[in-house]
Amino acid sequence: MNTKLFATAALIAAAVSAPAFAQSTNGNIGSVGAAVNYTDLNTRFGGNDGTSAVLDGSVAIPLSGAWTVTANGDVSISDNDLSDETVASGAVHLTTKLGDTVRVGGFTALSRPSNDTLWAVGAEAQKYLNNVTLTGLVAYGQSNDLDADLYAVRGEARYFVSDNFRLNAGAGWSRIDTNVNADLWDVNAGGEYKFANTGWSTFAKYTHAESKDLAKLNSDAVKVGFRYTFGGSLKDRDRAGADLATASDLFGFGVR
Repeated sequence: MNTKLFATAALIAAAVSAPAFAQSTNGNIGSVGAAVNYTDLNTRFGGNDGTSAVLDGSVAIPLSGAWTVTANGDVSISDNDLSDETVASGAVHLTTKLGDTVRVGGFTALSRPSNDTLWAVGAEAQKYLNNVTLTGLVAYGQSNDLDADLYAVRGEARYFVSDNFRLNAGAGWSRIDTNVNADLWDVNAGGEYKFANTGWSTFAKYTHAESKDLAKLNSDAVKVGFRYTFGGSLKDRDRAGADLATASDLFGFGVR
């Protein structure tokens, strides 16, 4: 419980102080946010549902030339029938732009789900087409405690109705190789709207995941929340590389 309270207090403090920090970003673009995530999980053995609080942050830091370092992470705080744990995840990305329309690079990520240690590395790319961003990645990871290899391929399309109104949809495939191999597919859709003359926005996301191997797992999740963006619009944030995948996005087995 003390871990949950500390993590909650630290990230709420970051969210509250974000407007002041935005005054001295030195060209950095990013965001801090808070959300509620509701998950309904069913298997052949029965089902459960639960609600979690999710706190996240991201920043893109320009380097020399076309290079950018992006750091992002989140904390999920749960106390329900699905989970009673606090899960912290983080990732660091190094990317470069090829001209004005392509971003490529790689990342490393770390997560602590269910008292396990999960790390991953991967490659990613984005293509910018006027008001559309196409993004894709491949990842490989390992679960130390489960002695498992993890693989993922993910893609997403983001459409900017305006610079501060985004719609997005994506899909992914994950695989775990251990004593029992399993595949999982997921699809998602959502959007974010940033209010005029302010850094604040509201967002929502729906995710459906299923696996015929994992006890016929079937999951539906809805996530809603608010976010503070510093350094520009939603489109600026996207094109600066601040909205690259988080560690908790990579493998669908950590549905929460």
